[in-house]
Amino acid sequence: MVRKTFLALSAVLLTAAASQAAIIVNVAELPTTAKAGFVTDTLTATAGVGEKIIGFDFVGSGSGGFNGAMNQVNPFGLATIFADNNAVIPAAGATPDNDSQFPLLSSTGISVNTSESANALKGAFNLDAAHVATATNVLAFAQICRALTSTIPYVGTLTVQNAQGVNRLENVQGTLGVPEPATLSLIGLAMVGGLGLARRRNG
Repeated sequence: MVRKTFLALSAVLLTAAASQAAIIVNVAELPTTAKAGFVTDTLTATAGVGEKIIGFDFVGSGSGGFNGAMNQVNPFGLATIFADNNAVIPAAGATPDNDSQFPLLSSTGISVNTSESANALKGAFNLDAAHVATATNVLAFAQICRALTSTIPYVGTLTVQNAQGVNRLENVQGTLGVPEPATLSLIGLAMVGGLGLARRRNG
């Protein structure tokens, strides 16, 4: 009886651990449309199975948010912190991927302390009740257009809701434009391979 109880408890704990896995942030980097020397990074977060990502806070104090030289498009003076005005960006001679923004419609939730400049993108956002109901464990939460040679550190939190409706905060931070460790390893291997080839030719 004790062993069965232990096994059942272990299964529950493993299930809970699997469903509350740490947030994984992936960055997709693509050349920016009609803007030579620039790339557009799209940051997507993935939570555990059965969880929902329902908000974020990239304000904080000091280093909170995305900080560094980035491209901004404000068609006809309209701020583009969110995706609200993407439809009119082409009229200003640009495309939506030329802009640094949070790629969500502001009408889907409540936003506070939002701001953008040529050196920062900041804001906090939480989905409203109707959109929480349709939220998933995957959320594209930021789009940053930057010069290929520039780096942009970011610091913030994502709000994750589990299947029981309990929220928790997950810290996320990194630096755009800095190769991931795996990429650095591949570069290192390529350099070592190149040196070996050069030695063979010289020998």
